[in-house]
Order: sequence, then C-alpha cells, then structure tokens
Amino acid sequence: MKFFLIVAKGVKSGMPIPIEIDLFQIGRGKTCQLRATHPKIGEQHCAILTREKKVFLRDYDSGEATSINGDIMPSGAEYPLHAGDLIEVGPLKFMIQFREKPLSQRDLEEWALKCLDLDGERKINAMDTLDRMEDSGSQDSASGAAGAILGRLSAQKGVVKGRLRISREGNMVVCRINDVHLVEDAELALIKKELQETLSRPNQRAVLDLKNVRRMSSTAAEMFAELSQWLRPLGSKMAFCRMRSDMQGMLKAFPSTKNLPIFHDKNEAESAKW
Repeated sequence: MKFFLIVAKGVKSGMPIPIEIDLFQIGRGKTCQLRATHPKIGEQHCAILTREKKVFLRDYDSGEATSINGDIMPSGAEYPLHAGDLIEVGPLKFMIQFREKPLSQRDLEEWALKCLDLDGERKINAMDTLDRMEDSGSQDSASGAAGAILGRLSAQKGVVKGRLRISREGNMVVCRINDVHLVEDAELALIKKELQETLSRPNQRAVLDLKNVRRMSSTAAEMFAELSQWLRPLGSKMAFCRMRSDMQGMLKAFPSTKNLPIFHDKNEAESAKW
C-alpha cells in the first residue's frame, strides 16, 4: 500500500512524498523519515502509521502542536486519517492521499496538484474505499479505487497551473488560487507572476476565486490592488468570487480594489454586468 503526503504550502506546494512503510516519522531527529529544522517542529514530532488496513496520525507529545484540518490534536493523541485530510506540523502543511496505479513523475505531480483542489469534496477513508472495491469482487480493486477518485478529480473544470486552477468561458477567465494562506512575501510574488502570465491577453474579465483561501495579509490585498492596476491598460476588468467576509475589509483600504465586484460564485460573475 502506498500513501502520499502532498505538500500543500510553500514553494514545493503540490510535490507528492510517497509513504511505503508502516511507521513514517516527522521531526527534527535523525531517526525521522521526514526531517525539518524549525523551532516549531519537535525532535520527534509525530508519525503516520498504518494498522489493520487503517491510517492514523499520532502526536509524539513533543511540546509543539500537530493539527488535522485546522484542529490541534491533544498531546500524545492518535487520530484516524482520511484521504484529503490536511496535516500541519509547525510551518509544514500536507494533504494525505493514496493511489495504487503507477504514474509517470509528471502525471503524478499533476494528480497531486488536483488533489489539493478537493476542498469541497466528501472525504473518503482510503482503506474503506479499497475494502468496498474488494467486497464488490473487482479483479483490480486497488487500481479501480484510485482510478475512481482520479476520475472525479478529472471531471472538475479547469487546468492546474502552478498555484492556480484556470478555466475560461468566453472572455471570462476564472483563476482559483490553491494556496490556503496568502501571507508570505515570496509566495505572493510567485502568485502575482502566475496571475500576470495567465491574464496577459487583452480585454478579459478576470475572476479571482478565493474559495481555498482562509487567511490573507494586507500585503496580499496590496498585491491584488497592483494586479488590478496592471490589468487596466490591457482593457481587462477584475473581480473576486467566494471570498470570506472577514477578508473583504482589507480590499476597502486600497482605492484600486475597494470598488471591485465580489460575487458569490463564478456563475453569478458570468451572468452579471461589470
């Protein structure tokens, strides 16, 4: 059985890390399979383990927090994991996923990026999925289960490009930002660069979909203001959709963004006149 930790934050976002052992430890210590030096990461911080065809995350009571889907685990606790769960260890953030069917490195990386776009999907226990396939008498249960999950991902509209999922409908371009936190300057610079490359055509309606974004800094708001000004000479307009209400106030601080439309979803943006 092969599992993957998919990097969900930082410059390596979307990189899949394979897990093929029953005990995979994360921490600063030399015995850990994933080692990272950071004051918020313990010597032996936590471990992902498999037992009786189930997957668990165990906190090692290192004094530093381990969280699942934003909830901090009690010290020394062990929780079951499901496909799509987000794990945070200090500044590191990962999504857990699995697949059995081999892929080339390029296809594997594209699959991993698509997995990061599963925010609204129902979470599925990896082992339970395989059990159901086996119970149904499938001759290729593992590959079938992984293929079914990949099929649902592929059905979603848009193409993953770096930190963005891009879809086009007429002269409207929807750019969903995959990052959860828009805070770090280096990451914001990369997002801005990718947005400018995507929106370089003239006379477009650009909709920035912030469904995945949970936290945004004032620097991010300033980046959006600069992007709006950059689009004007191209004859393009910019709007937002699915933005959390607590982040909308930041846009009001910048003259170039305070009057930009904010829509409930992309369908509303497509039908509206702006």
